[in-house]
Amino acid sequence: MKKKCPNCHLINYSHTVECVRCRCDLIEISTLSTSSGASAPLGRRLFRRALVFVVISITTVCGFYLSLLVTSKSLDYNQRRTVEKAVAVLEAKGFSDEVFLLRHFTSFRSNDNWLNASTRTETAYAATNYPFEVMTLYPEFFDHSTDDTERAAILLHEARHLQGKGEEEAYTFVWENRKRLGWTEETHGNTQIWKSVKKQTMEYAPKLFICDFIKSRDCTESDRF
Repeated sequence: MKKKCPNCHLINYSHTVECVRCRCDLIEISTLSTSSGASAPLGRRLFRRALVFVVISITTVCGFYLSLLVTSKSLDYNQRRTVEKAVAVLEAKGFSDEVFLLRHFTSFRSNDNWLNASTRTETAYAATNYPFEVMTLYPEFFDHSTDDTERAAILLHEARHLQGKGEEEAYTFVWENRKRLGWTEETHGNTQIWKSVKKQTMEYAPKLFICDFIKSRDCTESDRF
């Protein structure tokens, strides 16, 4: 290693005791550089870099989450009351995990954020952003549903997405638990949402409608299911 003179800034050879230009003593400079290098071992430097990486990652994630909230609107009072009633239906029917997630971790929004704006489908009643636990409830959720039970069915579907589940699992879970929820063909078979959800379930989870013991019908209607 070469030594830089603190007086005239000339670069001297490492074995030089004094600066060849201004004769400034270089021994103390050499000792200081050695002790400074020893005070920062490789492990500590790696830890500092890892810490910086973690801080940057957390900041990025928080900024992304805030951008989802800033670019969308929260529910108004009446909409929040409607959601609370639907969640209460889920609670009464024993869907405790989904209720806990919806009440304590979900941020409900009334319109699309920047991320959803380019991906929304015309038939959607709601949308979720996993793992940020943001749920957007579209006007159709409030206007096309007939009662709290039907809205609870939609929230149950979206709650599965908030847990990281895909469309097939979400449609399957709701369809298999529709009797437990009290959302059946006898009670809601003529509603727009029932017809829409059944159609989507047949597309995403066709195995529910194909079985040996019932031909061309919903297999989950059988007691053998």
